[in-house]
Order: sequence, then structure tokens, then C-alpha cells
Amino acid sequence: MRRDGQLLMLVVLSLLAASSGSSEPPTLYTSTPIHLPQGIADAQGRVGYFASAAGGIEALDLANGNVLWQTSEAQIPLLIDGEHLLAQAGVKRNRLRVLRLDLKRDGECDLESDPVVFPAWVVTGEAPGRLFSAHWRVERHHMVLDWEASAWYIGASKPTPEEAEAARKRADGQVFVNLRTGQIDVRPPTKVELPVAPALPEHLQKKSLRWQGRFGNGWKVLSLEDHQGKQRFLLHTWTPGEETAREPKELLVGEHLQARTTLDESVLCLRECNLRPEDRASLMPKKPLPPWHLFSVTTGDLLGSIPHEPGGHAFAVLGKRAFYLVPGSLSGSLQRGGVQTQMLRALDISTGKKLWEHPVAGKLIAPPPL
Repeated sequence: MRRDGQLLMLVVLSLLAASSGSSEPPTLYTSTPIHLPQGIADAQGRVGYFASAAGGIEALDLANGNVLWQTSEAQIPLLIDGEHLLAQAGVKRNRLRVLRLDLKRDGECDLESDPVVFPAWVVTGEAPGRLFSAHWRVERHHMVLDWEASAWYIGASKPTPEEAEAARKRADGQVFVNLRTGQIDVRPPTKVELPVAPALPEHLQKKSLRWQGRFGNGWKVLSLEDHQGKQRFLLHTWTPGEETAREPKELLVGEHLQARTTLDESVLCLRECNLRPEDRASLMPKKPLPPWHLFSVTTGDLLGSIPHEPGGHAFAVLGKRAFYLVPGSLSGSLQRGGVQTQMLRALDISTGKKLWEHPVAGKLIAPPPL
């Protein structure tokens, strides 16, 4: 899992730093991405690579949000491989290319793959009535893409059953991109059997669960329970085969509790949504909204808190900073669809104060179904 890879990476960093006798962590590259909203970070958490508001890619200093370099040649940062950023070029048609950008030369492109061409109805980015799902990984000197695409009817009038059926499409496949030559090898899809979660133990089966995830050989489960006239979140830890239940850890007590996770599911974001009656219908409450409290999934410890912002989404925590997206203005209309601008914000989780903000790629707002 992503989290396990990041933990292993941090252990390697610590060992290398200890052996060198230096307080500065050494440079370490990995193809396992650290996911941030609309982007990824390097192994040290110092630089982030984001899909930009201008339709390219920007490298940002994660400490202050300053732009280190930018390029319009690619649109989606994918993976970091050695001293290179692998990125997708092409998001508006049925084709894409992989670009290899040199991180030591401000994103200069030193390899461009042959075009990967999909069926004519596919769009490799966001588009009304289209969905393109891509999973990228590096295997030796190849970039491997497992993809799946689907399409459905969109139009100004309600379709007939025949029109809806004719517009419905689906396809999938696999592509190998040679990172030495740029040549591609198109292959049929490889079916991967995903691990099936074991049945919950008896003491958890009747609880109201809000999240569960695997950690090592065990599982973590977040339950919501009534407690003395209020609600509380409990974090349970269990391992298949255990005969006795472990004591859960109480994380938060309050009214109208809400839960989210970060993009990598390593942090639980919990808050109490208990507004006064006069503020519930107001767009500008008189008092600050209850904040998000950030808890480590591994230990259940409180990491810090950040203010709640209406519309804030795609949370990520990296070190002592939290990142999330805030929606902005809409170009277009809700009836016909359009693009909503987005702002990336970075906050200090110890103080909850905003460190910086920067515009990133917008989000497609599709028209409502007919």
C-alpha cells in the first residue's frame, strides 16, 4: 500500500542519515508517489509537482508555495523515477504521451514517448460523459499503464433507450512505455485479483462503521457510537484470528460528528458539526465553524487541527503541514457544465494557520443528468 511504502522510505532515510553523521537527510528518489491534491511530492516532502491552473505542471516549494519551475509541455504529474518526473501530456483527446522531465534542469524534457492512442470516443482527461481511469507504475525501465474508460449519453434532451444504449461504451487495456527509447507496447488488460477483506469480528459487525483499512497484518476500523447523550468516534484495531477484542481508542466526543480521511488514508480528519440553530441556515455563521482534528490512523494520536472551510476537500498531511483544495468561481453554468477554479492551501497543523495558497488545475462540473 502507499502508506507502507512511505514508512519504509522514512526508515531508509533515517538509516542513511545516521550512517553519514549528517543532520540533513540525503537525496532519495522513489517511484512510489506521495499524493497531494492535484499533484505529488518528492521523497523528502520539500517539492511538490502540481497540475497548474494554466494547463501545465508547476514545481512548488512546499515550505512557502514559491514556483521553482513550470512547463506547458505536460499536464499531469505521474511518478518520480530517479532524478526525473514522469508526466502525462495530452488530456483533451483520445491520446497521450509520457514525458520524462529532468528535475535537475528545471523540468527540461529529455524523453518523449510515442503516442498512446485509445478508441476514438475516449478522452484521457476530464470531459462530460466520459471517464478515464489510469494506474501508473514503473517496472525496471518501463512505465506501465493499466487503463479503463467508459462513456455515456450527454445531450440537450432526454435520450431514447436506443440512444442511451448506443452512447454507452467501455474499454480497458495495458500499455508498456520504454523509458530508454520511448517506444510503446500495447497489450490486453491484465486481471488482478484484489485481496478480499476478511469478515469483521463479531464485536464490530453491529456497529456503525465510518471507515476501515488494512495496516500490516491487521485492520483499523472507525466506528460512530452514542455515548451519554452525545456521539463518539472509536478507533478499533484487530487482527484476523484474534480470540479477544482489543480495547478501542476514543478519538472525539461531540454532536453531529463527521469523518474524512486523507488521500493516502493515513490520517483521520474528524470534526463536530454542531451549529447553533440561528447559524444553520446562514452562509456566514457568527462564530467560527468547528475545526478538523487530525488523528494518526496508526497510533490514534492527535496530530493537530485545522480550520473547517466550506467546500474544502482532497485532504493530505505531509509532516507538519496539511494540504487541501478550496473551490472557486465557475466558468460556464450548472445547467451546461463548466470548469470550477481551485485553490491549493497549505496550513501548519500545530497552529492551524495558513502558510500559503496557490491556484491549481480546475475541476470539471458536469451538467446534471436528464
